[in-house]
Amino acid sequence: MRTTYLLILIFVFSHINGIAGYDQSFQKSTVVKGFVYHDRSGSGTYISGKDSPLPGIAVSNGRDIVLTGADGSYELPVGDHNTIFVIKPKNWMVPVDENNIPRFYHIHSPYGATGTMYEGLAATGDMPASVDFPLIPRHEPDKFDVLVFGDTQPRNIEEVHYISRDMITALTGSDAAFGVTLGDVVFDDLDLFGPLTRSIGTIGIPWVSIPGNHDIDFTADNDRDARGAWYRTFGPSYYSFSWGPAHFILLDNVRWIVEDGNSGYKTGLGEAQMEFLQNELSRLEKDQLVILMVHIPWVGSTQWQDEAEKQLVFEMLSQFENTVSLVAHTHRHYHHFIGQEDGFPGNTPHHMISMGAVCGSWWTGAPDEYGIPHAMMSDGTPTSYALLNIDRNRWKLSWRAARRPAGFQMHIDAPDEINAGESAGLVITANIFNALPSANVEVKIGDKGEWIRMEKIREHDPARLAVAVREKNLENIPWRNLGGAQVSEHLWSFQSGMPLEPGTYLIHIRAQDDWWTHRGRHIIHVR
Repeated sequence: MRTTYLLILIFVFSHINGIAGYDQSFQKSTVVKGFVYHDRSGSGTYISGKDSPLPGIAVSNGRDIVLTGADGSYELPVGDHNTIFVIKPKNWMVPVDENNIPRFYHIHSPYGATGTMYEGLAATGDMPASVDFPLIPRHEPDKFDVLVFGDTQPRNIEEVHYISRDMITALTGSDAAFGVTLGDVVFDDLDLFGPLTRSIGTIGIPWVSIPGNHDIDFTADNDRDARGAWYRTFGPSYYSFSWGPAHFILLDNVRWIVEDGNSGYKTGLGEAQMEFLQNELSRLEKDQLVILMVHIPWVGSTQWQDEAEKQLVFEMLSQFENTVSLVAHTHRHYHHFIGQEDGFPGNTPHHMISMGAVCGSWWTGAPDEYGIPHAMMSDGTPTSYALLNIDRNRWKLSWRAARRPAGFQMHIDAPDEINAGESAGLVITANIFNALPSANVEVKIGDKGEWIRMEKIREHDPARLAVAVREKNLENIPWRNLGGAQVSEHLWSFQSGMPLEPGTYLIHIRAQDDWWTHRGRHIIHVR
């Protein structure tokens, strides 16, 4: 019954949006043909008799998906602007360029795509007689890590250097399988795509990206031309691939709308991408680990252009047993379980993680001794990145603060000194950056104290508020001040009811959830 209902929704949605004029580049006018092959020669060009054609490999035009035949061949319809790409299967690798950006696609755009401010995609000319995709065999284990960046978002070359010094240099030589940036790669200046990708490329692993609302040319008069610089640098704005036991679907949920002389972005996928998503999910086993990556969160951030579209995405996802969405955009880190109150069908919520931002709060705040702004996010999270740890069809997330040891997983707000007569009112707050909402968090005052459960609260992080006040009161500062605070979703508090004798106490914090045990300490002097 659910499958029938879903097919009806897809038909109605496609029909309505076809009338509305979505994705006119998919007016089918010609075909693309080619081969997918094992590049035995290493030439990157199909050589008959030397390279081996690969049957059963998925290829897409951004809407339709076909499998190569016994001879490795495929055929797809294309219009006046399509990206044709191979969907990388498990245990195969696509070529990467000098910056470790995967090159698994061919863009067919006879008229090009560009705004007027930045260099876009030049006209590609006629379709080649054969568009072929080389694959190289490589074993992919069932257990591996993925490096995940939220908004890198530099506004100038100086901030590209901040990113390099704050995170990238420490990550060079990473043994992660690959990395991803979840949109807002840059902050409106698309000329920074080049230096930033060159810097990230030094990490030494394949790196994929999806666009955010600051990665488009605002001078363009349509959604396609707004992405001209993106197409030229990164290729398609949405696509998918398998790596080991997991399947990754990267979506572009930013729409550039120009109507009646007004322009701006709205959140949505559009007809062609919705059809691609449905076609892709229909190929997968229901127990496969499916990881979606989008820039703007499904809920809690920006109103979707079409709520029915989002509900259809939820209906598709609800048919799978093991899914997670990694999102960015908010410059906050939190876990949200999308449930029935959000319109998600079924009894098992969908886990969505807002991944915070590499640039923190847009490189605001006082610089440290190395000249890098601390850029504490609005919820008190430091500039950070993550490791998605995958083990067969299970996953969990490791959190890493920039230039801090792996064990730095929280900051504790409590006084350094307190009078014994006031100690019965002692308040201790712990911001535990990556703790799941269901975490059991406890505090112990002194080595001989007892563990006492802390209360989860939704408030502004007091440490972050204090930083903002301290910096705002300074005069003639040469940096940009922090913006406003936001409620933290990973804050726990405790208020003591017992007086403390004079002395020095080590406060212990212990947080346990389904993934990790995190520990923190703070020293307090009781006078």
